[in-house]
Amino acid sequence: MKTYNFQEYIKVLKDSKLFKTFSDESLNMLLQSISCKIISYYSEDVIFSEGEKCTNLSIILSGEIEIQKLEPSGKVLTVSNLHEGEVFGENLLFGDRNFYPMDVISKKQSTVLHISKDYVEKLCTTNTDFLNTLLRTLSNKAVALSSKLKQIGLKSLRQKICDFIYISYKKTGSNKIKLNMSKKDWADKLGVQRPSLSRELMKMKEEQIIDYDKDHIYVLNLDALEDTLNS
Repeated sequence: MKTYNFQEYIKVLKDSKLFKTFSDESLNMLLQSISCKIISYYSEDVIFSEGEKCTNLSIILSGEIEIQKLEPSGKVLTVSNLHEGEVFGENLLFGDRNFYPMDVISKKQSTVLHISKDYVEKLCTTNTDFLNTLLRTLSNKAVALSSKLKQIGLKSLRQKICDFIYISYKKTGSNKIKLNMSKKDWADKLGVQRPSLSRELMKMKEEQIIDYDKDHIYVLNLDALEDTLNS
């Protein structure tokens, strides 16, 4: 039987937004509650399948989780990547149609804490910090989903690239944008093949709209980015 390092997981939970105000004692009780399950997954294990009912709020204690959508063509679209301390399932748990719309996959060996709906309700009624943070998380995810839908609605790959660069530019106010993902991960996020992304980036570089290296994108012509998005 696998043994778990509760002290390590308590640290992860205290570093997360949802549980940062909880005491070590409270978190230790949470981890050992019969209303909670700690489950380990291997790389590429399916944690939840599309259409499966959501009955828990889940928190990543270690590893990486990927949300995937299988398109009718058989192509897998990566919707998001989640890491240690991040939460999933909270936007479905209390809904009338609380079924996963996509597959939840473990991208490497991962450990996940699953908290039952009843226990989440108890936490909401006994801890206002938890409730407020949960509501804030739901709101932020709704905004992120709106942004994702906007991106999906963009016509061309160039528009999708420009949208990503422009949003990053507006956030930082800097023409130098750090890429916090590999080109492959970026391509997956956009729903295209990596060679297609590389070709379009090269064209934009040749047109002196952007420049780039392994870790950064440099905006050379902001007007051209805006024109592409408005076309």
